[in-house]
Amino acid sequence: MSPTTQQSAPPETEDNWVRWVANWDDATANVEIRQGLPIALVVRLQELLDLTDEQAARLIGRSRSTYSRHRNQDKELGVPEAERAVRYARLLALAAETFGSLEDAAAWMQEPNRALDDDTPLDMAETAPGATMVRDLLLGVQHGFVL
Repeated sequence: MSPTTQQSAPPETEDNWVRWVANWDDATANVEIRQGLPIALVVRLQELLDLTDEQAARLIGRSRSTYSRHRNQDKELGVPEAERAVRYARLLALAAETFGSLEDAAAWMQEPNRALDDDTPLDMAETAPGATMVRDLLLGVQHGFVL
C-alpha cells in the first residue's frame, strides 16, 4: 500500500490536523509534504498555539502579509512551508502525549526552557536541528528525566 493510500482526510475533531499529521510515518509525511498541504494545517496550529498572524507566518517561514493572503485564498502550502508545519504539528502532538493535553502542550511550547538555553520550544523548532533538540527533550521527559 502506498503512503498516500494509507491516509484518509483528517477527522473533524478538536485536534484533527495535529493528530492526523502526527500519525504519519516519514515516508507518508514526505509524500504528503511534496504533494502540498492545505493552509488549514497552519491555521489550526495558530489556533492551538494562540499565535498572532505574525507568529504563525514565522512558523512557516513567510511574511505576515504572504501568510494572510494565502490563508484568505485557501492556498496550499509549498514544500518548505508544509515541512515546517508538519514539524510543528509533530512536536505539538508529542508534547500533548507527554503532558496530557494539547492545552498543556501549547503552553509548554511557549515557555522558555533552561534545557534549551532559555529559548522556547516554539522558537527552537524553527530549524530542523532545534526541532530535534525539542523532540529529544520531550522523549527525555517521557522517560523520567527532569526538565
